[in-house]
Amino acid sequence: MKKFFFLLFFFCASPLCAQNQDGKIISRVQAQTTRMNPKVLLERFPLKPGDRFTAQAYDRAQDELHDMRVFKKLDFTLTPRPDNKLDINISAEDGYFIFPLAFASGGGKSVAALSLAAGNLFKQGEMSFFFGGVSQDGFTVNAGTALGKHSFYAGYSKINTNQRFYKNDWSNTFGVFSTSDDEGEYTQDLLAQVHTRKESFTFSYTRELTPDLSLFLRPELARYQNADSSLIRLDPGAHNTLTAGLQISDNIRKGANMGALSGYGLTDKKKSLTDLPKTRFGHAGKLFYTDGGSWSASDYRISKLGMQATWLAEFKTRHLLALEIKAQNAFQAHFSDEILSTDLLSGQGRYDRQLRGQRGAGASAGFVYYLLRNNTGLLSLAPFYETAYVYRAGRYLNHSGAGATLSYKLWRFPFPVGINYTHNLTDGSHQTAFVFGGAF
Repeated sequence: MKKFFFLLFFFCASPLCAQNQDGKIISRVQAQTTRMNPKVLLERFPLKPGDRFTAQAYDRAQDELHDMRVFKKLDFTLTPRPDNKLDINISAEDGYFIFPLAFASGGGKSVAALSLAAGNLFKQGEMSFFFGGVSQDGFTVNAGTALGKHSFYAGYSKINTNQRFYKNDWSNTFGVFSTSDDEGEYTQDLLAQVHTRKESFTFSYTRELTPDLSLFLRPELARYQNADSSLIRLDPGAHNTLTAGLQISDNIRKGANMGALSGYGLTDKKKSLTDLPKTRFGHAGKLFYTDGGSWSASDYRISKLGMQATWLAEFKTRHLLALEIKAQNAFQAHFSDEILSTDLLSGQGRYDRQLRGQRGAGASAGFVYYLLRNNTGLLSLAPFYETAYVYRAGRYLNHSGAGATLSYKLWRFPFPVGINYTHNLTDGSHQTAFVFGGAF
């Protein structure tokens, strides 16, 4: 019996036990893993020997390991020491996965795509992906990897399609995955149609400076070829730029990944299904500057500044409220590099057309209500409202929309599947789109 009470005192894993240790100094942090070098795990765990322990910091430190999404099991234990200090022990069962996924869709535009996701192949907790897609308008391929504090991305796309321009300054959203419904839907408003070829290569590097703050650099090489148009002054040639920026994220939980199909990355599922003790707030922000000119071998002078801020409230029952604002200013930019209204919206709505201008701002509000939360998956209804204004030719043009997404996401298959409905409040059009991790 004495031995039982001795172990109960010196070995604890419950949240109540963690709260009782507040203020103690951490003496040691130890880890046991299956494949991964324990040093890799300890580098990602924010609490270090010498830090002062708090239950809140301990909870957030655990989330950092959950967010690596390569573990089948994660156990955390606290061991009080006689010198009033504290040891933390982490037991992790990690593995690796490679998962391919292909899909195709028809309708106004036929699209086919292939993706490949991999995790922890090199025992460093890294995440890698490859994605390729093709339609009658062109193709795109991109790949990336995230390793510790470093993330790399490279992408190449080639588009050969028509840009269409309508009354009231609307133009179509062209691209490999954009729809082509506008071609028949807005025939009476069509002013001009210009055949366009766009080829671009993008590379991006992100460096985590602190757990909440990152720096990113994104060079892009882009070239346009346009047919002649007497109505629209286009800008063929090179549009090469470099974008640099900072992004901050605090108390924003990351989602799962394709490793969930093999059981990896679900270590916090039980925690996600448990109601919060109180409403939790988070925020994220991004500030970036884009520049191009003779120094970047661009045929045009390009200078743009942008920002984005998001505020998130996660209620006790896990329902989410998200508020977001965006703003961009093109100090110098020709037609192809102007600010797009769709870039100032939240991305929750689906639109065939967009507005463009020299500067603009947007705001949005979205709510995620979970109709069902259980061990199988999540059924959610997400209504939204978003609006943007862009300045062009001495006046501000509005692009607003409202709608909702109804989707279901299995824990073991983390892509949401469902339907999105969007009503463009500015031009009165309606869009209904199938959702599979995105919309096509």
